[in-house]
Amino acid sequence: KMSTDPHVLCCQIWRWPELTLDTTLRRLPCCETDKDPLYVCCNPYHWSIQQNAESSYCAEKANCLTSGINWPSDISMEPDSTETGLTPTCRRNHGGDISDLSEGEEPGSEVTTHWCSVAYWELRQRVGRLYTLHEPYLCIFQDLPHGNGLSLSLVQEPTSVDCVKRTREKIGLGLVLSREADGVWLYNRSGYPVFVNSPTLDNPSSRASVVIKVNPGYSMNIFNYDMASVLRAVKERHCLDGPYDPTSIRISFAKGWGPSYHRQFITSCPAWLEVLLNVNR
Repeated sequence: KMSTDPHVLCCQIWRWPELTLDTTLRRLPCCETDKDPLYVCCNPYHWSIQQNAESSYCAEKANCLTSGINWPSDISMEPDSTETGLTPTCRRNHGGDISDLSEGEEPGSEVTTHWCSVAYWELRQRVGRLYTLHEPYLCIFQDLPHGNGLSLSLVQEPTSVDCVKRTREKIGLGLVLSREADGVWLYNRSGYPVFVNSPTLDNPSSRASVVIKVNPGYSMNIFNYDMASVLRAVKERHCLDGPYDPTSIRISFAKGWGPSYHRQFITSCPAWLEVLLNVNR
């Protein structure tokens, strides 16, 4: 069934013929039309299909985070009734949401410090400097001119490693990282999947990292501030096995890793990003 919304109709005709009315579209943050509410962008490449994280372990995660834990006196847990009812929502008892705001920073105020740093890696070798981000979003792509942002070709060195060469060719338009009200979003603009591991997507009772595939043209919330607040508030982390960085996200271009892939570690991936969030650091 065709939609009457002009942007959905354009996406059905020129990009995703299989698009249904149940599909949620999300506009890319780099689209300039979001500054004027009178306009709706009809460029299908300024839209993405919203992808939800696999929730097969939602109940386990909720139980893990809420059972048998000594919560601080100003923290309460409420079930999230808008989704499955299994994912806990963490709130302060005075009614305000726990957020990622740094001490002294007011909601809605202009961010004066960087909200994340991005490192680009090829296999085990970091390439280029650490890129600090102050703007709300960052486009990361292979070659200029693909807009403003981080062009990886400017920091890459000549290489004789075939897998690195092939993966560089697949980065293309790359991706967009965006800091939004409910967390950090990833928009995949390339022609190949990207693979993501994040603390708020992990199964806390498993030793193995959860690596999620985000297909071309899709977007996903890859770091949820509410869930991160829950993890930070837990004093007795019964479900967490060993040390971990609760504010680090890893993204691999075109190649997955972990138990479901022949590459077991992110350092075996030819081209990948490390996103270090500045959350109460």
